[in-house]
Amino acid sequence: MLKFLDFDPTLADACAAEFLAAPEGRALFPEPPATRPAFLRIDNSSGGALPRFVLKMDIGGRLFVLKLNREAAEDGRLAREFDGLLRLEAALADRPDLGVVHPIYLSPGGGFMVTDFNDEDTAWTRLTSGADPAPVYTLAGRWLAALHGQAPADEAPFWPKWIFTKLDAVQASGVPQARPQVFRPMLRALRRQAEGLRGRVSRRCLCHGDYHPGNLLVGMAGARGLDLSEERRKLAVYDMVDFLKADVQCDGPDSQVGAGGVLAPSRAAFLAGYGQEIDAELLDFCLRARLLITWIDIDRERYARSDFQRDKWARLNRRLSLAFDQS
Repeated sequence: MLKFLDFDPTLADACAAEFLAAPEGRALFPEPPATRPAFLRIDNSSGGALPRFVLKMDIGGRLFVLKLNREAAEDGRLAREFDGLLRLEAALADRPDLGVVHPIYLSPGGGFMVTDFNDEDTAWTRLTSGADPAPVYTLAGRWLAALHGQAPADEAPFWPKWIFTKLDAVQASGVPQARPQVFRPMLRALRRQAEGLRGRVSRRCLCHGDYHPGNLLVGMAGARGLDLSEERRKLAVYDMVDFLKADVQCDGPDSQVGAGGVLAPSRAAFLAGYGQEIDAELLDFCLRARLLITWIDIDRERYARSDFQRDKWARLNRRLSLAFDQS
C-alpha cells in the first residue's frame, strides 16, 4: 500500500465527524460541508497505520492536520502537546515572525487533535535546497530562543552518563558498519572530554525535545514550530544539538568543519539567531556524542539495504574523523 494511503479511513472519518460536531468545527463550518473529508498521510513514521499517524485533512477545500495517537490518549501526550501549542502561541502573540501551527481542537478523550495546515517549506527543505543556509539557521536560532524564553529558566548540572549508556546500547543492538578500530579511539576521546564536563552547570529551560529541521516551517512571514509532543524541561543545549546535527547532511568544505562535527558557518548563524551566551565546549561535546551515537547505530544490515543509510554513514564518518582530529 502507498504510504500516503496507509491509515484507517474509518477511524479518520470518525475523528473528522467528531471535530465537525464540536463547537470549534461548527464555528468554522456553520453549514455541513458538501463533500466528505479527504485524507492523505503525511507523517514519516515507519510501520503500520496504528497507533500513530498524521493526516492532511481536506474539509470543503480548507486544509487541516489531524494527528492521532491512541497511546497518547492513555498517557496524555497529545493533551500536553495541544496545551503546549496554545501556551506558546499566546507567548509569541506579539512576534508575528515567530509562532506555531494554530491549534484548533483536542478530542475530549485526548486521542486526536486538529491544527491548521501550513503549506510552507520545512527548514530541512530550505537547508538542502542549495541556497545560502545561514538565514534559515539564524531564524531557527531565533525561534528556539523564543521557545526557551516562554518560561523561567534555571541552572542544572550536566551528567553525561546517559550518553555512554546509549553508546553501549547501540553497539550491542547489532553489528555496527563502523569498524571498532575506528570508533573505539573516538569513544575513549569522548570519555576523556566528559571528565572535564561532568557536573558543569548549564542553562535548563522548557525545551522542544525534538527540534529537528522537519519540525520548523519557514515561510515569507517567518518561522512556525510544530510537534511539541516531547516538550519538557532539560538542558537547553540538547535542543541546539537536535537541530544542528542535521548539518551533517549538508555539503561544505572540510576546512569549515568544527570540533562538534558541523560546519562553522552553520553553527555561527544558528547561535547568532539564538542570541544568548552558550557553553561552546559543552555544545561541541554533545554534538560529537550525538553524531557518534547515530553513526555506530547504523548496523551492517541497514547499511546494506539502503542507499540513504550508506550516504548518511559516509557523511558521519567524514565529519566525525574531522571533529576528533581536533581533540
